[in-house]
Amino acid sequence: MNFGTLPTPPQLFRQFELGEISREELQATMAIHARGLIDEMEDERKNPKTSYLERLRNYSATRRLAKKHGPKAIREVFSAMGRIDGFPPAQILWNAGHADVPLHCFIRSRKEPVFRVKRLELKPMRVEIDVEYGANKKTETSRETISFQRNAMLILELEERKPSP
Repeated sequence: MNFGTLPTPPQLFRQFELGEISREELQATMAIHARGLIDEMEDERKNPKTSYLERLRNYSATRRLAKKHGPKAIREVFSAMGRIDGFPPAQILWNAGHADVPLHCFIRSRKEPVFRVKRLELKPMRVEIDVEYGANKKTETSRETISFQRNAMLILELEERKPSP
């Protein structure tokens, strides 16, 4: 999987429904998404020990977050992040709202492209989260602080994105 500029599946379907892309473009882009998932599965099969250790790290990170904030809140925040246009980790977070996908699938501790939650502050009407993503090498990792505010329908909407030190 790569944090490229490829639109997420929900964005693609929205573009198709609005007539911005053709059925052929939709199918071709969805095939690229499918190929990325298949490549990941093949890589995990080739490197079972590395894959197992990564899964353990991801379970642990998710367990800490869920214990502190609850799985429902984590899903809501990840799902809101998956809707941010131009946010590279949206490629893995776009389906975070689906309860049948385990939460640990959205964390990538060491396998590139990484996605780690460094801090999460939940308030009733506001959320602030510090994340790291991209390269595993500290000097090449992107860091951001993202703030969300609840709208009148109590849905999290992006308020601000800024680089973190």
